[in-house]
Amino acid sequence: MPLLCLWAGSGARAADLQVHPVSIDLSGAEPRATVALRNVGREPVRLEVQTAAWSQSPEGELQTAPTDEIVVFPPLLTLAPGEERNLRVGTTARPGAAERTYRVFLQELPPAGKPGERQQVRVLSRLGLPVFLAPQRPASSAALEGLGASGGKARFALRNAGSVRLRPAEVKLVARGAAGHTLFARPLDAWYVLAGGERRYELSLPQEQCPAIRTLAVEVTLAEGQPPLRAEQALAEGACAP
Repeated sequence: MPLLCLWAGSGARAADLQVHPVSIDLSGAEPRATVALRNVGREPVRLEVQTAAWSQSPEGELQTAPTDEIVVFPPLLTLAPGEERNLRVGTTARPGAAERTYRVFLQELPPAGKPGERQQVRVLSRLGLPVFLAPQRPASSAALEGLGASGGKARFALRNAGSVRLRPAEVKLVARGAAGHTLFARPLDAWYVLAGGERRYELSLPQEQCPAIRTLAVEVTLAEGQPPLRAEQALAEGACAP
């Protein structure tokens, strides 16, 4: 069972909360799910539950918008030390051509104050659980596009043309010299690429190695057990110079 234990600096503390599962899958046949919350700390935890539609920018930034398609109960709850409560999550939406995506946020609230009690500095945690509503016909399709270099930077995009999310386990950029030897290999941020979306990558190349780079390659390992994606691009002399 995943354990969320968030601590701040000296004199401040945040909630110790055990959450299972940390990702919620819904479908037309199973439009409801239960999330178990357990307070493993020594103090009561007060939570407000919020919902949002979830999308992403091409740079991978999380974007949210108000939604009434996800329903949670209870919207407010308090867990005593050692207490476990169930959070019910459901949807009023119908499956569409592409997977619908949402977030359920568990927002910690300040503890209830007592008269005369000295207030402790507290860092309020916020956990976002991804929620996926399966499409009518799940289909996976991923591609690497636009690999190249100019102005001292490498660029490429990981595109999801399928109807369900991609969850890369690893994205790696490799630069090779004229003899095919590896000059450097750099792991990149790997996160969800939602259905119909893309993740664009842009990164600076080491200038001391730039004159020797002849080939760029991208390797993507997909978490769903799909075959890895690979792309390779030969560079003209001076292509990666700033």
